[in-house]
Amino acid sequence: MSRTFDDLKNRQGPPYNAWGLYGPDDELGRLNLITEQAVKRGRDSIQHGICVNLNLPLSAQPLNPARKGLEHHIIHRTHCNDDHVSFNTQTSTQWDGFRHYPYLNYPEKGSYVYYGGQSSNDAKDRAIIRNGIQNYVKRPITSRAHLLDFVAYRSRHNLRSNSAFDGSTPITLEMLEACAKESNVSFRSGDILLVRTGFTEAFLGLTEAERMDLPNRKVRGYCGVSQTEDILRWHWENGIAAVASDTAAYENYPAPQPPSIHEVFLAGWGMPIGELFDLRELAAQCERLQQWTFFFSSMVLNIEGGIASPPNAQAIL
Repeated sequence: MSRTFDDLKNRQGPPYNAWGLYGPDDELGRLNLITEQAVKRGRDSIQHGICVNLNLPLSAQPLNPARKGLEHHIIHRTHCNDDHVSFNTQTSTQWDGFRHYPYLNYPEKGSYVYYGGQSSNDAKDRAIIRNGIQNYVKRPITSRAHLLDFVAYRSRHNLRSNSAFDGSTPITLEMLEACAKESNVSFRSGDILLVRTGFTEAFLGLTEAERMDLPNRKVRGYCGVSQTEDILRWHWENGIAAVASDTAAYENYPAPQPPSIHEVFLAGWGMPIGELFDLRELAAQCERLQQWTFFFSSMVLNIEGGIASPPNAQAIL
């Protein structure tokens, strides 16, 4: 069953929702697009056998002060060692799950509603596993992927660097299309999109005091993809199954108007959003090889009812 973007604009429920597209009990959302054929296209894009890590260390400093950072203890037992780790699953590089972020104002279902119409009470109940991160294990986020490198794009076109910490220089639709064309990237249903903004370098370039002070800003803004209807249409019509970037929210934040991309992608479409991916080495390899399409593999933590997870992601060129 297919549905056009214009169909999404005119149906009942929250804006642009795709609930019921894959049946009333669906928990995979856009992961349904990652078919065997999509995975094979990813395999066929491997040209050099080069594997690239896409994960920041789990010890990376949380950008949200409400999130607990990594605690790591080594436990010595007579002749061997174990270790114990504790961390918020959104501390470092992460996939947001479908129970992470809802539509914020949908009065027909209460104040907050998640993918498929799941209520806020259900989403915060550990005994209910619907829409949990275990679905990213059932249908792994593994397919053909593309990198759109806007650090390189801005440099090629003598554009000023984006402002990483206030969202004032969003990536527009025109930039997405132009960068894809220059990188010889064409999309098919089930593909994954990675967007490099340069946030990682900007963050690591701050002093320790400046990094610690980031969460204390009056408005915690970040760079990212522009939050406009034409951007939503572009992602939908290109059949993108999942998105990820090196910044804190994929879209420029805060949203200039509702609904935000977080609301539509997670709660409306069931499309995974990856944040704080380390795309530095991947960008360098893509530039060296002049190849921006590759095989992407991710296997999350198998936590039933989980909210988010480190991606354990790699690109293979």
